[in-house]
Amino acid sequence: MARQGTNAAPPGDAHKQLANLVCQHYDLGQICRLERIDLGYINVSYTLVMNKDGAVKQYLLRRYRTGTSESRIKFEHALLAELEARGFSLAPSLIPTRQGSTYVKTTSLLRGLHKDYVAIFSYLPGEDRYSWHRPFCTAVELKEAARVLALYHNTITGWQGIAEWQGPRIIDKIPWLPEKWQRQAQQAANSSFDRLFLREADFLSTILTNPRYIPQRSIYDDLPHLAIHGDYHPGNLKFSGRTITGLFDFDWAEMDARCFDVGLALMYFCCSWELNSNGDLLVDKIQTFMQSYQESAQDIGQLGPLSIAELQHLPKMIFAADAHIIDWTINDYYHFRSDPDQCPLYFQHGVNLLKWLERNWTALSLLSRDL
Repeated sequence: MARQGTNAAPPGDAHKQLANLVCQHYDLGQICRLERIDLGYINVSYTLVMNKDGAVKQYLLRRYRTGTSESRIKFEHALLAELEARGFSLAPSLIPTRQGSTYVKTTSLLRGLHKDYVAIFSYLPGEDRYSWHRPFCTAVELKEAARVLALYHNTITGWQGIAEWQGPRIIDKIPWLPEKWQRQAQQAANSSFDRLFLREADFLSTILTNPRYIPQRSIYDDLPHLAIHGDYHPGNLKFSGRTITGLFDFDWAEMDARCFDVGLALMYFCCSWELNSNGDLLVDKIQTFMQSYQESAQDIGQLGPLSIAELQHLPKMIFAADAHIIDWTINDYYHFRSDPDQCPLYFQHGVNLLKWLERNWTALSLLSRDL
């Protein structure tokens, strides 16, 4: 989950400790610049510029959020290594430590007794144009984004992940959400987010227990599964002209149904954030995205385009994707209290989309069969 932002210097002590960590664990030369960038809600990122033997090179340093599991980091890093081995050039490469690891585990970064994980990535070329809540891609960029997603899926298909990964799929998560949200609602106080959450709690509980919107497990299990990106939106892409030059933030990647990743993408790229239509799916954008995805996947031919069964499940995947992001918003507010002004806006956007889906379910289901 990434956002646009401006550079800001990190706190002095944390800056020094990160600089010491880089020098201790990496053979990249001398630090020219280490500057925090406001590029993420989940993790903290820095621009790192190094000088080694007169050659200046730029990297991205990431400090993972406290509580991130080591198995998730291992999965992300194994996925990036596999993509590189398979010739997928748009993802960043991991920079190894002196010991050959892809990350450093430490407790020295002013984080109490919690483990910190730090990794350094190659710096992707191109321009950051958008964010997940500013997805204002042109039609050409939308087609290009769909093409890249199809390329990613077809590149990684057949990879089985790693033994350490035990993450649940979205079909396993959805049944937990109503009870989980009810428990979280008991924490509600009197902020604008709390009042909004309590106002919508009954609606959320009702719609998330309606079998109309939930995939059938017996069908879901037979859909093509792979290592999904898990957060494919305009803010995780870099552009040069009309071309995508980079795809990043694989830290939400996991093993799940391919069509869930497509549903996530449709939710991100094709949902309005405008005042009078906030939460409405834009059918013309869905058609543009899906036409490009299907044609690109057909041309690549490894995995191929979405099957009839996958297309029929797309509305349920968009529903699941929205529930997934609403859950992230609720967790982010109650566990980390980050963006107290923005969280109500994100939450309302997600609820608006659920209500749009409820009103337009039949039409969307018919559309998905014709894509």
